[in-house]
Amino acid sequence: MRLARRYLAVALGIWLTILFFCYDKINFDNSKHDSPVELVWWSRDMSWSHDEVRQCGIHTCRISNKRSRLPMSRGVLFYGSNVKTGDFPLPRSKHQVWALLHEESPRNAPFVSNVEFLRHFHFTSTFSRFSNFPLTTQYLPSGQALTSKDYYVPFAGKSKYAYRPSPSVVFLQSDCDTMSGREDYVKELMKHLSIDSYGSCLRNKDLPESLQKDYLNNLYSPELLRFLSEYKFMIAFENAACPDYITEKFWRPLIMGVVPIYFGSPTIKDWQPNKKSAVFVNDFPNPRELAKFLTELGENQVKYDSYRQHKLNWRNPISNKNLLHNLVTRRYHISDSSPGASLFEKFECAVCYHVINTARDVMADRRHYNCPLEPEYAHLEDGKMPQNVADWRSMMEVGQCQAKILDEFFHRNHSFNEADFEAELNRRMESNQCK
Repeated sequence: MRLARRYLAVALGIWLTILFFCYDKINFDNSKHDSPVELVWWSRDMSWSHDEVRQCGIHTCRISNKRSRLPMSRGVLFYGSNVKTGDFPLPRSKHQVWALLHEESPRNAPFVSNVEFLRHFHFTSTFSRFSNFPLTTQYLPSGQALTSKDYYVPFAGKSKYAYRPSPSVVFLQSDCDTMSGREDYVKELMKHLSIDSYGSCLRNKDLPESLQKDYLNNLYSPELLRFLSEYKFMIAFENAACPDYITEKFWRPLIMGVVPIYFGSPTIKDWQPNKKSAVFVNDFPNPRELAKFLTELGENQVKYDSYRQHKLNWRNPISNKNLLHNLVTRRYHISDSSPGASLFEKFECAVCYHVINTARDVMADRRHYNCPLEPEYAHLEDGKMPQNVADWRSMMEVGQCQAKILDEFFHRNHSFNEADFEAELNRRMESNQCK
């Protein structure tokens, strides 16, 4: 009996010890859980100190650009335009999520578009609809901006016989060297059509004095929109032709009630307000045929206004269900001025949520950025190529080589610097291993 009591006492002691240990462990885990999840920006270009605790819905994250916080961080944030090929946090911890924000085309970081680079990221935010945090319609302020008549000018007001300017086409661009061959195409189109060009590219007219100062940072200013709305057509060429890469060049003329002459995203028809909202350069074999079409369209009010149903059809101004759904579900757009609505803050909270709730085995693929490695450009007369197409093709080939090197370095998981990277890139280029 005494022996039984002794065993019972020992068992009870062991049970209490286990219970105490588990209670202490549970409290420890809870204290860790109650601490903010840490994310760190990996960018030398952030010269200012950034370290704050942010509430992202039900989750709390600490976001910092202090590299000393890397061991405690569960997510590392990269801004694509500022990524340096010799600056990555290696060796890489298995528990850390890598997240990429890159809303630009591949012109300033050509290695980003390659799957060899993308597949090392758990989370992406790009213009592609297939990224984790898509920015496809970020430059469209709202559906109401498309349907509003704030800048609408009737056909008669745009006519060459009215008080409006006589040319029917406007070009406003200051980036004169693009992957899409924009300048070369417009130069040929000018041979067949009167075009008012106000930017530094092919300029033949000056903007009103009140608009000349810093118009590039005020692309949606009411004064500029009213001035441009007097034209029937506006040339809207993206600087690169990538699926879902759609900038203000497409949305701004639609907001004004001007018909875009568009070249760029091959998926653009998935996003236009109605089946016929723009004139697409790819529908014509060359600038000459496009000019003929624009001349006829610009003289026929019924046909011209059929491209402006988002302004004129008050019952059903936007028939594109894909666009309507996107306007309701998208998580970021440029006109959102509410607290925490900036692109970087939205991205940070999206990564915060992802780090806490999503498995680590899902990685990005090519569709998360989705730009062709061979630059696409608008077709010119007699099969001619844009002047700088060879340079852009060479740049993308180098970008592909850079991505392959980074892929190998990431798999080795050892620290490397810019000199190491450049040495390997030069070696491969000299030995013709970059093809």
